[in-house]
Amino acid sequence: MEQPLGFSNTQRIAATGKGRFRLRILATSDLHAHILPYDYAADRPLPNAGLARTASLISAARAEVPNCLLVDNGDFLEGSPLGELASLDGYLAAGHVHPVIAAMNAVGYDAATLGNHEFSYGVSFLERALSAANFPVLCANALRKRGTRPTQDHLFQPATHLLKRRLRNDAGQVADLRIGLIGLLPPQVAIWEKRNLQGRIVTRDIVEAATDWVASLKSAGADLIIALCHSGIGDSAHVPYMENAAIPLARLPGIDVLIAGHVHIAFPGPDMPQTVDIDPIRGSLCGKPVVMAGYRGSHLGVIDLDLANDGGWNLAGFTCEARAISGHRTGHTMATAITTDPTVEQTAAPHHAATLAFIRRPIGQSDRAMHSYFARIADCAALDLIHQAQLDWLGRATDGGTYPDLPRLSAASPFKCGGRGGPDYFTDIPVGQIALRHLCDLYVFPNSIRALVITGQMLADWLERSAAQFHRLLPGTCDQPLIDPDAPSYNFDSIAGVSYQIDPTQPPRFDQRGRLLDPLAQRVRNLRHRGQPVTADMLFTIATNSFRAAGGSGFPNMAGAQLVAEAPTLTRDILRSYVESRPLIQPRANRGWGMAPLPPGTGGWIDTGPGALAHIDEMGTLGLTPVGTTSEGFLRCRWLAQTPVADGPPPLQCLGQVAI
Repeated sequence: MEQPLGFSNTQRIAATGKGRFRLRILATSDLHAHILPYDYAADRPLPNAGLARTASLISAARAEVPNCLLVDNGDFLEGSPLGELASLDGYLAAGHVHPVIAAMNAVGYDAATLGNHEFSYGVSFLERALSAANFPVLCANALRKRGTRPTQDHLFQPATHLLKRRLRNDAGQVADLRIGLIGLLPPQVAIWEKRNLQGRIVTRDIVEAATDWVASLKSAGADLIIALCHSGIGDSAHVPYMENAAIPLARLPGIDVLIAGHVHIAFPGPDMPQTVDIDPIRGSLCGKPVVMAGYRGSHLGVIDLDLANDGGWNLAGFTCEARAISGHRTGHTMATAITTDPTVEQTAAPHHAATLAFIRRPIGQSDRAMHSYFARIADCAALDLIHQAQLDWLGRATDGGTYPDLPRLSAASPFKCGGRGGPDYFTDIPVGQIALRHLCDLYVFPNSIRALVITGQMLADWLERSAAQFHRLLPGTCDQPLIDPDAPSYNFDSIAGVSYQIDPTQPPRFDQRGRLLDPLAQRVRNLRHRGQPVTADMLFTIATNSFRAAGGSGFPNMAGAQLVAEAPTLTRDILRSYVESRPLIQPRANRGWGMAPLPPGTGGWIDTGPGALAHIDEMGTLGLTPVGTTSEGFLRCRWLAQTPVADGPPPLQCLGQVAI
């Protein structure tokens, strides 16, 4: 049955079945500055990523259908050392076009929207980077100044764009279609990037902004409206300023097609449940066509619209798919038949060479290997280096300040810990020389560092929110999944400077979005500082990143934490300065926290990377036994909690020589 485009037209035109036209919409999302299929942190090829490979899919898809439109859904400028190099002072000023923009120009994008990470390097940098784009970059809800209504806002980028396309069908008929595009991003960017945006950019709710601007597009004569929404598929009901608003947006009258993203998954696909609003097989939300194109160029979103034109445009049908650049797995790597696009490869070549020189620069020495293979069940040396550097900075930042005598803590999480990144997505830094790429491997996000004052109650809630990553284990049962696969590893903070245990047989206090489930639930046991129990009214200073300090990922009580210090540089720069200033770093798994002893016969399993087999001695200490390889290439290990954390603080030498 045909549907009039816009879903809000008061005059619905009955189609006769004649004059069908096919429009193909191609979409990328969350490229995160991955142009070539290369992992700069590991300094090796990365077959299942890179716009250069996606561009080959784009060329093939364009050849199949004469009427095509190519769009990007945001987060294209940040996320790799190549993007970081381009952000350094003087790089763009020296006459360089941003390498990602140059590659997108070469591919021939028709439009893009801003993602939240476009602002990670500041507003001025973003303005310079976008000035070289040969395509419109849209955003309806990032504003320089708020007006009475969204259409009266002083916008950072244009909210919408109207394309006019002459379509041709198989019968040789032609017809003009006016395509309206609107760009949207998570309004939380004003909080996440407060350091860069305060006083310069504010945001509106996604649905609020879209409502007015979609009406404006209809008034301008748009026959078809496509929402480029850098937002994921979350709750069905609209809540003001929600982060993942794809479903309420799809329900909005006037929007015909939705390009979603931000959450780094492919849709249609198996990662979404079937609900009344979500059809993960057909690829629709509220009956409307939707794609999400994975991340780092892993997929190309393809929507084919069957349009009827008989006195007006109507939607007769649609198909949606997420085409992967990698088709199957061979051993522990992704095999692919997709070659790189030579034009994109040539465009990126000088920037790639400069990035390799940049990331290979040696900066220090380590006396042991650092990895994240077991970071979600035990303390590890990789995170200890972050803790050391943050505590060193915290001591200097708060010395002589308002709270110089408060105990000092550090919070950090394992960013690369498998999950959607695959079995090779783990930090793995060998003993010996440390190059800049190793710090990129350890700390992948462009966060800055902040110091907060928190109470003992805030600290307990912080740790309980982190412990939400665990499934609840049934006592007396083995071989049950320990870690919720939908829980990102960057939401599992460990905190140095205190000791504690986590008991996964207990119910969680918070869910994966930070919503309170049970205020009396307690998974964190024996929370102590210097051997003494932490009480609710105790005060601490804590070093954390800007994302977490702003309440990122729904961590509780962040609004009640007092900011006492922040650095103008990125956390990775803090790490680099720390390593460069020492002849040898000595990271340790300081055993500040661990899993609580479990009832006899209780255990679970975890999936880690096959590289973990190089650390078989640690497996025995942690109660891990390898049992095989999953179809996705992960190493599955049976786990029994055998080594409870000592009841006391970790040694001071493991905490950056800072008295706490």
